[in-house]
Amino acid sequence: MIDLRPDDWTRATGHIRTYADLPLGVVDAAVVAVTERLGATQIATLDHRHFTVVRPSHILSFELLP
Repeated sequence: MIDLRPDDWTRATGHIRTYADLPLGVVDAAVVAVTERLGATQIATLDHRHFTVVRPSHILSFELLP
């Protein structure tokens, strides 16, 4: 388990605003924020709708698993 840091919450809020038309929920936005902080490139999810649209700051796009 990974705890969210204050910067993660700030970043997640920014993602929610950026992708307001999606709409991106707080959990998905927090996942993106943490992956950015950790430099992760892969996300295990069935929610391809959101994670194929969101553009993380550290890579062009996520590799979605499965």
